[in-house]
Order: sequence, then structure tokens, then C-alpha cells
Amino acid sequence: MSHATRTTTHQLVVDAPAELVFSLLSAASHWPDLDGVTVYAEQISGDERENEVRISFAVDGALMSTHFRRLIDAEERSIRFQHSGPDTTPYQVSGSWHVDLATDGPTPGPPASVVTLEHEYLIEEGSEEAWAEEIFDEYARRELAALRRSCERLQLLQRHFGK
Repeated sequence: MSHATRTTTHQLVVDAPAELVFSLLSAASHWPDLDGVTVYAEQISGDERENEVRISFAVDGALMSTHFRRLIDAEERSIRFQHSGPDTTPYQVSGSWHVDLATDGPTPGPPASVVTLEHEYLIEEGSEEAWAEEIFDEYARRELAALRRSCERLQLLQRHFGK
């Protein structure tokens, strides 16, 4: 059977500076607090520009683990990721995060950010394509919403207590 590549793109405005949002995404140790699915995450090799991260996450009541390679461009505030195994996930997944300055934030004050999350995954044509799209859509929305809550909460604390 042939395989097809599918792409999803999700975007969200976060009422926090782009540097703050990007710093939380860059540090894998924060992920369990950010996305609501990740149970554990750690950088296992590399540096701040290129590294490998091991994550454990909950899916349908089961705990799964996998590794991702990441290329981080702090200047552009972007992170490219690629599934690198072990192969415990049903899809070969790659994608990117981009954090940009929002032109108009949701509230007056410090600048807001636009966060874009893109997933690209390989799937057998005709096999559960709609199900896979639904899973990636749900995960991306949940991940972005949790990221927004975490960043906005941290931004409020920094405003209140100073940097």
C-alpha cells in the first residue's frame, strides 16, 4: 500500500512576549507543564541548537515513549522536530514551532506572540486517515491551549513580581 504525507497547521495568539514563549518551548524540561499530555521530557544529547529529546506521554490511557531530534534557531524563534524512534508511535512525525511577535495583542500592554505549530506525518493511504487527522488536530489544540495558559500565567507573575 502507498503512503501519503499529511500536514496540519495550528496557530494561536499568546498574551506573552515571544522570547518568553520560545524559551519555554526550547527547554524540554518544561513540556510536562505545557501540554497536558507529556508526562516526562528530557534532553538526552546535543546542545541548545541541535539536540535529541526523550519524551513519555499518555495516549488513550497508555504510556508511550519516543525520541525527537530538534533543530533550534533562537534568532528566528523556530524549532524543527523529527521523530527519531524508538518506533513506539504509529506515524513518522516531523514538524515545527514558530513564535512571532503579534501585531495586535489580545490585551493592551506588553507585546503578544503568535505561535504556529505544524505537524507532518506519513500514513498509509486509505487507512484511518480521518482518525489520524483528528488525533493530530486535538493534540495540537490541547498543546497550544496549555502553552498559552502556562505562558500567560508566567507573564502575569513576572508583571506582578517584576523580572
